[in-house]
Amino acid sequence: MRRAPALLLATAAIAGCDGGSEGDAKPAGGAPKEVTETVAALQTATQARDFRRICDELLSRDAKKRAGGGDCAQLVRSTAGDVRRPKITPLSIRVRGDRAEVRVRTTARGQSEIEDTIRLVREAGSWRIAALASE
Repeated sequence: MRRAPALLLATAAIAGCDGGSEGDAKPAGGAPKEVTETVAALQTATQARDFRRICDELLSRDAKKRAGGGDCAQLVRSTAGDVRRPKITPLSIRVRGDRAEVRVRTTARGQSEIEDTIRLVREAGSWRIAALASE
């Protein structure tokens, strides 16, 4: 069983990726852009070690509950607190109604590069991280 880097484990829980070739890439807009912004915010919050923001603003209600509810920030800190120089690179985005999947490549100092999928849901008017596809 492969082990995901702590950055992604913390979310059990980023611009414009549209799947085109480099020459014809167009900036993402609408829902794909909003989804990408949420994933980018995860990277920023992790870099800043702002685990409260991850729990309160970026995780869905269900994901926050699974990550410890009221103890979420403390548990995320214990899982991802030693992550250094995290980078989340979106590879593809798929949006279907109020659900989205972002295929990502994550790296952090001292950890192996890994590809995984982050699932998001539209909740209270914004995109929230619901889970990793590998969960």
